[in-house]
Amino acid sequence: MQSTWPLVKRWTAEEHARLKALAESGVRADEIASMLARSEKAVRARAWQHGITLKLLAAKSASPKRSRVKGP
Repeated sequence: MQSTWPLVKRWTAEEHARLKALAESGVRADEIASMLARSEKAVRARAWQHGITLKLLAAKSASPKRSRVKGP
């Protein structure tokens, strides 16, 4: 029986070029992962290894706090 090692899916030149183009156009890592059928972790690792800057996820804005009005 043939070994399935390595367990990681190798990146093709086309996938790498697409990752680079999508990252340069400002697409988020999770969206790139979905488009390339890879995990977000794999996309971030590949980008880091090749010096590709990914768009950071914006922090969720905090919901406005309600001010308590003290009673009479």
